[in-house]
Amino acid sequence: MLATPFDRTAEGFLREPEHWCWQFTELIAEERNIQLDEEKKNLILLVRKFHEQFGHGPSMRPLIRFARQELGIAYDSIRLTLLFPDRPAYLLALLAGIPKPPHCL
Repeated sequence: MLATPFDRTAEGFLREPEHWCWQFTELIAEERNIQLDEEKKNLILLVRKFHEQFGHGPSMRPLIRFARQELGIAYDSIRLTLLFPDRPAYLLALLAGIPKPPHCL
């Protein structure tokens, strides 16, 4: 486990998104047993870009639209759930070091 401390909420979200770095993402991935590959890293960067543009993290439908627009890849909820089981928008926000998206349980 990585020893670097990060200021996080009780759910593990980074309190200050501007302090995000890949080391934080690797820590979360290790804690959640997520294997990071190029596709997942691209989606994490995409979620950070969404947050920078709109001021919040995307829920599932906006994430799918944004991925099509920015990456030219036709993701759907099934594909995202296979990559990030259970709660894709929640896990992507967590890994990207941004606040939990609105309407995420």
